[in-house]
Amino acid sequence: MRSRHPLAPLFAAVAPFYRLYFKTLRLRIRQPDGTVVPPRRYPFATQIFAMCERDAFAIAGFVIGRDMTTLVSPGRDGDFATALVERLGARAVRGSSRHSGARALSELLKEIASREKPTILIVDGPLGPSGQAKPGILVCAQHTGREVVPVGVAARPAVVFRKAWSRLFVPWPFARVLTVCGPPLRVPPEATREEIDVLTDELTARLTEARRAALEEV
Repeated sequence: MRSRHPLAPLFAAVAPFYRLYFKTLRLRIRQPDGTVVPPRRYPFATQIFAMCERDAFAIAGFVIGRDMTTLVSPGRDGDFATALVERLGARAVRGSSRHSGARALSELLKEIASREKPTILIVDGPLGPSGQAKPGILVCAQHTGREVVPVGVAARPAVVFRKAWSRLFVPWPFARVLTVCGPPLRVPPEATREEIDVLTDELTARLTEARRAALEEV
């Protein structure tokens, strides 16, 4: 049985305060067609949203109450994240590309296939480089038939953790937060490893563009 972080109940108790914090933020989502809507009006479907770790804190307002599936790293830090994610109304599958990667991918595919709900995945972890996608999300898309939507987020004002490899940022209360959803990617079921690699580079480019647009428009 997986050991549980001794402070997991405390982490779970933080979730209501986290929700209150996000209610102070002025959250908007720019859809691929350019229209801007509040999160409650975004037409969430069964897409797989691709995000970078730097956006992980700011994007929680995008996730709250959406019953999304996400991948959370193993270990005690993952216990913290799982307790918080689940209290925010999402589902966590444990694993990473560095630890139990094949098993985590198998469990993630089963979870995605069993539910008509969106998925959101960090694509540049666990150690970067920041903003550079890994191919795992495209393998998920290939096996599930779902499209991948690149996401970039920006907030003003915000504090940036410059010593972190991802340059994670946290919006100040009452900040403006813009999530930009770029044009989706589709992965053919018969795609080869070489084609997946090309699509991975394309996803990285679209993530960069979404981030640039968010920074310009927030």
